[in-house]
Amino acid sequence: MPSLSRHRARSAAASGTTFRIPAVAAAMLLATMLPAAAQITTNQGALDSLGGGKAPAKGATHHALAKRKTPNKGAHPAAARKPAGHAAAPARPAPSPTIPAAPPPPPVLGPAPVQVPTHAPPPPPPVPVVQSATGSVESLPTGTRIGFGSGSADLNPATMKALGDFADSLKADPTKRAEIEAYGSGAPDDPSTPRRVALSRGLNARAVLINAGIPSTRIYVRAIGLPHDGGSADRVDLRLVGAEKEGVAPTQGAATTAAAPAAGASPPPTPAPGGGQ
Repeated sequence: MPSLSRHRARSAAASGTTFRIPAVAAAMLLATMLPAAAQITTNQGALDSLGGGKAPAKGATHHALAKRKTPNKGAHPAAARKPAGHAAAPARPAPSPTIPAAPPPPPVLGPAPVQVPTHAPPPPPPVPVVQSATGSVESLPTGTRIGFGSGSADLNPATMKALGDFADSLKADPTKRAEIEAYGSGAPDDPSTPRRVALSRGLNARAVLINAGIPSTRIYVRAIGLPHDGGSADRVDLRLVGAEKEGVAPTQGAATTAAAPAAGASPPPTPAPGGGQ
């Protein structure tokens, strides 16, 4: 019979016809492809004949094994292994916070460090002598007056020599300092331009004195701009100032650009109201 079935299948394949498998054969084939499962049956009469007490009820053994193998959900493994006779230790209460009897003292800040220069600042560059520059020299009761050309701050040989002589007088009396009042010409409605010219003249005179060996702390420069005393606007007045000049108010409208006075010397005069604009 199997040979006949195989023969029919081969004939159908050769002729191109479709061979249909019966439904029972298909079910058997599907059953062989599924995973195998075993079923255990117990003969209760055979177990009773063996003796040893009453056998557990059907299904009790399986339930006990499952209960012993499956731990409680959410339980810690260490708690599951802990013997039943030991009670859990009570939890320790949190320590109470320590409150100090008094607030902490305020922080004490020390004085700010003072930056002390380790060396003197470099001197300004030397002022060149212009042979063709317009200038004049005039003596004052306590100093020297240097004249300049209109709108110029150049020094000629005569004005340069006068500044050198003024530096020598400062060296001869260390208690005195130099007060330089610089002026400049310009329109009355434009005070900025005269003060810029005056500042250039005052800084040139200051540079000559510093390069001659006078410390910058003994030189006080005031760029005034347009004069208010009716004198020439193209000039610089250099005066020796000491204790006898203390308390004398300067000319109004002065703009100050000066170094601090030397230690032990009297303070420089304070500009009057309306100055420094």
